[in-house]
Amino acid sequence: MGKSTLALQIATAATTDVPVVIVTFEHAPANVTLKLLCARAGVNLRDVQRGYVDLAKLRHTAEVWAPVGQRLAVVEGSSQLTVVQVCAQARRAMRQHQDERCLVIVDYLQLWAKVAEDLRGNFSVRERVDMLGGLLRELALGLHSPVLALASQNRSAGNYGNGKGSAALDSLKESGDLEYAADVVLFLTEAQDQMATPPARAVELTVAKNRHGDTGKVGLIFRPDLGTMREEARP
Repeated sequence: MGKSTLALQIATAATTDVPVVIVTFEHAPANVTLKLLCARAGVNLRDVQRGYVDLAKLRHTAEVWAPVGQRLAVVEGSSQLTVVQVCAQARRAMRQHQDERCLVIVDYLQLWAKVAEDLRGNFSVRERVDMLGGLLRELALGLHSPVLALASQNRSAGNYGNGKGSAALDSLKESGDLEYAADVVLFLTEAQDQMATPPARAVELTVAKNRHGDTGKVGLIFRPDLGTMREEARP
């Protein structure tokens, strides 16, 4: 549904105000950087990988995008990575850019919880997800900064298998506490009433919980080929 794409767009936008640390278990850091460049250039990532893209255009985009890239740190996820190490990376970025806050993005929560050696012990995956969610909340409070953690949904609610694409709070996979611990919960689901011309996809961003403001839905157009998410055009 484009969770990573939306998160990367948020990261790029946030660099105008604060440094950003992206912790990626889903993609290699080089791939994350390339996705960001392709989205900025408006080119297909697969065309780059196949050698079809205009290199001059991509190089020009990289030069223009350099100030954004300098405020982005991409950390590769591994079984050895701890929340303490992410905190150290975030504080390093804050010192480097002389800022009192930063944005931390985790892609994604369940993958980290499953592989993290410091959380294993005799705990179940569900317990590890809950523990990691609590540690990330402590990280946010300690840094006085937002932490955006991507998460998957359970099979009955997610957009895969026979799932129906529900935006229900209790659909967060392998956790009963995430919906309570999070200040804001967002869902990306397939739009039921809007249409889009392929390869574009019509999706809905649902703000299911918001301790600091309103809830509701926003219609978006997801372009997986270009790695972009845009608000739906209105008459």
